[in-house]
Amino acid sequence: MHVLGIVGSPRVNGNTDILVDEILAGVRSSGGTIDKIYISDFDLKPCDSCMACLAGKECVLEDGWREIAPRVLKADGLVMGTPVYWNAVSAQMKIFMDRCFSFLDENYDSEIKGKSAAIVVACGSPEPAMTKISRLILEDFIKFNKMNIVGGVTGLNLQQKDDALKNQALMAEAFQIGRKFI
Repeated sequence: MHVLGIVGSPRVNGNTDILVDEILAGVRSSGGTIDKIYISDFDLKPCDSCMACLAGKECVLEDGWREIAPRVLKADGLVMGTPVYWNAVSAQMKIFMDRCFSFLDENYDSEIKGKSAAIVVACGSPEPAMTKISRLILEDFIKFNKMNIVGGVTGLNLQQKDDALKNQALMAEAFQIGRKFI
C-alpha cells in the first residue's frame, strides 16, 4: 500500500503537517510506503471549467498540477489534511480538490475511485462545531470520488504551531488511523 499525504496548510511543521505525518508514520509502521506533498509548494491555477478533461483529455492548464496528478494516481491511499479557515478547508485544499475534477470522465466516474482515504482537520478553536464544514467538505469529496474512508482525526485548540505534539491522545489516534490503511 502506497499512501500520499496531502498537506493543505502553508505552514510547514504546523499542526496539520504534524498530524498528516503521524498518520503516515502509522502507514509506514505497518509496512506501507509513503509520499507527501505540500500543496503550497506548487503553483496551481484554479480550474477554469474548460471541460477538456471530461472529453478524455488531461487537464490543459500548465502548472504544478502536472507534477501532483501522477502522484495522486500512483497512490493507493490519500491522507488529506487541512487547517480550518473561516469554518472551511484552506484555499490550498480547495484548489487541490477542484483540480481533481480532471480525474473524472464524461460519466463522472473518477480515476481515484477505490482508493483509501483519511482526513485531518486542525483547528485553533476549542469548539468542535468550528470543524463541521471542513470535515463535511472532505468527507463529501471522498464519497463523491467513491473512495473508502479509513478514518479521520480532528484536532481542536491547536493554536501554537506544534500544539498537536502536546496532545498524546490525538497523536495516538492519528497513528492508529495510519495503521488502518494496511
